[in-house]
Amino acid sequence: MTQRSDVKDQAKDILEETLDREAVIVLSRISEEMQLLFLAHPDPEADKVKEIVTGFFLESGKSEQFIDDWIQTSEEYSRTRGLSHPDQPKAMLSDFGVFRFMSFLKDKGLTDEQITIVLTGAVQQAATHQR
Repeated sequence: MTQRSDVKDQAKDILEETLDREAVIVLSRISEEMQLLFLAHPDPEADKVKEIVTGFFLESGKSEQFIDDWIQTSEEYSRTRGLSHPDQPKAMLSDFGVFRFMSFLKDKGLTDEQITIVLTGAVQQAATHQR
């Protein structure tokens, strides 16, 4: 149990030390947007998720090749995790949220190790709130 708190505390410390108020607001906005997407699409079809992901990446200036590669990688990752076909679109939407968080944190200068700690802390925090 102590280890769980340690990771959440480490994640909080990293965010407080490396991000300014504006960055915290952006992270909150990403979280809210992803929650709204999951609420609007609790059991999304693969085509709908691909449409959401493609639209976001096009607005962000990503190439069609990047988008195709991202979708293909997410699909392959879902299959390697052994997810059933109906669960794969939800997993892709979840991967999309994680990607958005990771990309933002990377842009803010966090290391891969710091990002891993922050994401682990966020997962543990979410698991605590779901109980």
